[in-house]
Amino acid sequence: MPEVVITCDWTMMSNHNGKEFLGFGTTTPAYVFPERVYKRLFYPDMPVDEHGYPQQAPYGMRKIEASLIDAGIDARIVHPSYLSRYMPGEAKVLLISGHDYFGLNPPSSTFGGVMHKETLNCLNFKRMLTQPCVIQARAQGMKIIAGGPCAWQLAPPTRLKLPWIQEFVDSFGGIDSVVEGEGDVYVREIVKKALADEFLPPHVVLAPKEAPKVEQISSIKYPSVNGLIEIGRGCCRGCSFCSVTTRPTRWYPLEKIEEELKVNATIGVRKGILHSDDVYFYGSPNVMPREEKLIPLLRLAKRYYEQVGWSHVAVASLMTKPKLLSKCAEVLIDDRQKWWGVEVGVETGSPRMITAAMPGKVAPFKASQWPELVVQAAGLMNDNHVYPACTFIVGLPQETEDDVLKTIDLIDDLWDFKALLVPMFFVPLGHLKSRDWFRRDRLSPVQEELLKRALTHGLRQSKVMLDDFFDWEGRHTTAYRGAFRGFVAFLELVAKMNGLWSPSSRPGRPITDPNRTPDRLPLPTIPLRE
Repeated sequence: MPEVVITCDWTMMSNHNGKEFLGFGTTTPAYVFPERVYKRLFYPDMPVDEHGYPQQAPYGMRKIEASLIDAGIDARIVHPSYLSRYMPGEAKVLLISGHDYFGLNPPSSTFGGVMHKETLNCLNFKRMLTQPCVIQARAQGMKIIAGGPCAWQLAPPTRLKLPWIQEFVDSFGGIDSVVEGEGDVYVREIVKKALADEFLPPHVVLAPKEAPKVEQISSIKYPSVNGLIEIGRGCCRGCSFCSVTTRPTRWYPLEKIEEELKVNATIGVRKGILHSDDVYFYGSPNVMPREEKLIPLLRLAKRYYEQVGWSHVAVASLMTKPKLLSKCAEVLIDDRQKWWGVEVGVETGSPRMITAAMPGKVAPFKASQWPELVVQAAGLMNDNHVYPACTFIVGLPQETEDDVLKTIDLIDDLWDFKALLVPMFFVPLGHLKSRDWFRRDRLSPVQEELLKRALTHGLRQSKVMLDDFFDWEGRHTTAYRGAFRGFVAFLELVAKMNGLWSPSSRPGRPITDPNRTPDRLPLPTIPLRE
């Protein structure tokens, strides 16, 4: 029985029906339908073994688990429904992780704020920590340490600013320590202190200079959710609203990546995601993609996975070497894979906001070229069977009505773009962490119009992409496709009935060219900055 138990809530301990993007459904409140319907659609239970160990678990938690195991510490990830097997009693330390504990991160803060309801991830996190077994174990001295990308939500400064979080923490007995930053190495130190019943610092913020080197990062021992594996960490773009850009860029060698691919493939995982803050930059020390690094990476991934997706890519990256994307498609697209997904941070349609908040995002191009870059990148992606989720930020500091109108114009340009456009309220992170959250009551009429336009585009394109999205084999395929088609149709009806439907007022820009073949993509018409 492990002395150290690692867990998260039910919305994260799921493979989201084998589709990572469906995990976004857990960032919404249970609206209209009963919660069990959303669970079935977006976060069905993860299978476990006789010990309550999940078949797959979130990748970041697997890295922490691996680090502790490598340090000789008896630690395992346990499904939240099976915590009672280990506490009170065997478990001396409980490590908790999550992507968004209280629905404060984007896009949860947007969906929850608009609907004035707690999001599913927030509700499930609270349920996980208020289980009787956790409360009893805490009363008997079990240590609780929180981490993960949303650790700041449980940190003392946030609890001071949002007293309702402190009230919740008090309800289950409190948190011993909150660790922010890359804890691969530090977790060993703090867990050893916890096991020895030594003093634990209430709040630890690991500085970028303390980020572990590649050789210090353990390889996962057990499979990750949807075969997601990391290929590198850090970002050189320097966007002011992002915490990732404060950390150094590090790329894993192919040997380390293959080690983790094998872990997932061993249990039959055949669809996976390559994760970094810009997959297109794999192996590059700057903002110029390197074909000789990226193509071998993709070929390696296809040896183990039938279908390969990317976590993130940047617009400027794609347009720096547009022909490289067609070469990526030649590797990935075959009789087993018809498309791939990726998240793209568009953020704004305003060149002024690019200059003010994210000048590095457009490098090596000029900020004035941003809207045209986005449209060209949209065509490039759809021509090469890439269906992205594009995020926009609403309420950035210094944003004006004219900036919002330019973003609406850009959405109209993308009206036929096969993608999901996801608007997100500004959350104070990175260099802007001292600012305040953007909230629903601050929405201006033009910002409301932006939300409506993005919702309308998303529902419209969802119907177009559903057949491609549900391409897996199995007896549930038809049923799930039908269920989601009905779900989208119902949301469209609700949107129209409540005045939330806002179609584009003009034809969109041409996005795809049926006469253009992937191996004959034109170079960008936008020149590189001298």
